[in-house]
Amino acid sequence: MPKETLIAIGAGVLSAILATAFLSRVPGALFFVYLASLPLFMAGLALGPKAGMISSAVGFMAVGLVGGSLSAGVFGLMQALPAWMIVRQMLLQRPAGVGPGPESGQGAAIEWYPPGDMLCWLTMLAAGMLVFMAVAAAGENGLSALVALNLDQILQSIAPQMVPGRLEATVGIMVPLFPGAAGVSWLLMIIVNVSLAQGLLVKWGHNLRPSPVYGTLQLPQWMSWPLVGSAVLALLGTGEMEYTGRNLAIILAVPYFFLGLTVFHAWAHRVSFTGTVLVFFYLMLVIWGWSALMVAGIGVIEQWTGLSRRMAGVDENGPPQSNDND
Repeated sequence: MPKETLIAIGAGVLSAILATAFLSRVPGALFFVYLASLPLFMAGLALGPKAGMISSAVGFMAVGLVGGSLSAGVFGLMQALPAWMIVRQMLLQRPAGVGPGPESGQGAAIEWYPPGDMLCWLTMLAAGMLVFMAVAAAGENGLSALVALNLDQILQSIAPQMVPGRLEATVGIMVPLFPGAAGVSWLLMIIVNVSLAQGLLVKWGHNLRPSPVYGTLQLPQWMSWPLVGSAVLALLGTGEMEYTGRNLAIILAVPYFFLGLTVFHAWAHRVSFTGTVLVFFYLMLVIWGWSALMVAGIGVIEQWTGLSRRMAGVDENGPPQSNDND
């Protein structure tokens, strides 16, 4: 058996171990679940799409053997599918200058699949999961009722000593934004893992593609329409339609949040105290979580106006240039 196949199989087994670590009930084991996709990304981004597919399939089967069909389904949807999809797309390449779209490194002869497009498709996958859940729950009392029921059961198991009145109030606070927050958390988990995998592979010299220049992040124009549609649904809809639209808008705003970050970095590098500005900015994001909405709004403006390119003095018909320190 080829060495690459053995490595891919080992990566899949390791991913399954991380994904099911919480079953051991060891304190802190839940943390390893957040790293479950890391071995899949490392195998795929180092050895290619075939290895990524093998590691994802092995992880899926291993989780099924340990946790049953339900656990395997969750692993397949939340870990294996996005890992396979991202590896496959991010390793796509073509000669530089062939058609519009993908980014190219300075002086590079190859254009790689742009991270902005991949981020949008990943976001659409998360949004699709939410829509599927909303449709599936429509025959019952709706998605909000399903979320409330599950949150109530989870909180009762985590904190059985919580008095009923306080439990009901806590559930009431969490329900309105919980699906959107869960979707954002999942997206961030995937983004962190793929970025960590790429960074480690570059450091060790085993990467197949160069790391993207995140300071030149661009999003496809079509991404605006799902966000606008979900916002309209949230504003004009009622009941479950409004609930679904609101949480969809939260998820679909994630790519614009990252685009907003690139705009702020472009602005920060124009002042002499860049480090201080960036430290204050990220502290503000941590302390006032709602400020992320403002950053996402800046991202939407950037999408429609090319704000960062204007600040950088770049011709809108030419490729965006970035500071190597971005």
